[in-house]
Amino acid sequence: MTESKIETQPADNKPAAANKQASAAKPSSSSTAVKAKRRPILGIAFVVLLLIAAALAAAVWYQQKTFKQAQTALLEQAQSSAATARQAASTAQQALELAQSQSARVDTLKSSQSDAQAQVDSLEQAFQMLTDKGSDLVLINDIDHLVQIANQQLTLSGNAGNAIVALETAQAQLARANRPSLAALQQAINGDVDRLRAVSTIDVAQLSARLDELGALVGSAPLLIPDDAAPGVDTSERDAALMAQGSTVATPADPNASWWRRSLDASRQWVAEGWSMVRHDLGSLLSVRRVQDSSALLLSPDQAGQLRENLRLRVMTAQLALMMRQPSVWNSEMQVLVKALASHFDTKAVQTQQAQKLAAQLAATSIAVKLPTVNNSMQALDAVREANTKAGDQAGSPSSLDVAPQENGAPGSEDPQAREGGAAHADGSVSLPQAAPGQTLNGQTAPTQE
Repeated sequence: MTESKIETQPADNKPAAANKQASAAKPSSSSTAVKAKRRPILGIAFVVLLLIAAALAAAVWYQQKTFKQAQTALLEQAQSSAATARQAASTAQQALELAQSQSARVDTLKSSQSDAQAQVDSLEQAFQMLTDKGSDLVLINDIDHLVQIANQQLTLSGNAGNAIVALETAQAQLARANRPSLAALQQAINGDVDRLRAVSTIDVAQLSARLDELGALVGSAPLLIPDDAAPGVDTSERDAALMAQGSTVATPADPNASWWRRSLDASRQWVAEGWSMVRHDLGSLLSVRRVQDSSALLLSPDQAGQLRENLRLRVMTAQLALMMRQPSVWNSEMQVLVKALASHFDTKAVQTQQAQKLAAQLAATSIAVKLPTVNNSMQALDAVREANTKAGDQAGSPSSLDVAPQENGAPGSEDPQAREGGAAHADGSVSLPQAAPGQTLNGQTAPTQE
């Protein structure tokens, strides 16, 4: 700092400076020492500056290296991204081409589907038409079968219950079908069902069970003459009754009575008991009965067995008459059974009395019940078949434009036989028309094919 001050002084002060140099020569040794002390500090500072510069250079070098590496990585990543982008573009192009081809195929399939759908719709319409016609025919055949079953039940067995069940089944089928063209048939069946329900029916099962009971009583009831089926009348109850009667006659003696009174009571009791025993013995030896047919007392055991079998056969005949609705046979057989029970069986026996009561009740039961018919339903079926036949003939007949002109006359000059439905041949023979099943022709009904 002293040196700088010396250097900055102006030139007009040189004498003063010289004086000062002379005065400063003395302390030169001290400034030299100070400079010597400052040199190591400058070296250290220089070394520090070199280290800082080296560190800065190393940092710059490392940063540049890192930047180059990052730049290289970014370049590689950009190249890979570009390759990926090119690959994605290629894939997208392929996908676009595939989508275009699929779109073309979809358009083709749509057109094919529309064509197929149109064909399916036309087939469904045709099938629906055929199904409607076929279902009507099947339904009519089923209804005809059920009506025939009802007619058989009424005609053969007279079972109104089974006939009602068959007609109710036909009603249910018509209700499910809901065909307006079959409304008249449904009304006819409803009317027949109502008439059958209004008829007073006979409980065939109950009457048949009572006939079985009557047959069992006929086989076990005692005859006037004991046989193998009823060897004899059980007299145990009668003996017990007589003994009870004898016991009731005897009265206990009064212990306070006199001896002659007690003797008189004892003698009366002995006489009553003796008379009861004698009457019992005489009753077992002798039997007085009033018999309408004297031949009933002359039956042998074999004849008695044949009589029982004959009566059981008549019971079976009455059952058949009940099932077949034959009131004349029923009445005759029941009258024979009532007479046989009254003339050949012991009417005092409990089983005989039960058999007589049951036979009288059955004989009083009338099985002559007039059942209605199902002719209305059958006529309605015939009308439906005739209408279907006419509709089919009209649908299958050629139009007026397709009919060829007649060669041998005007259109109005046809043969009267042909007008009536017959066809005249060249040899003079005439073929009558074929009537549809259930259709009337000249007052006759054609047979129905089931």
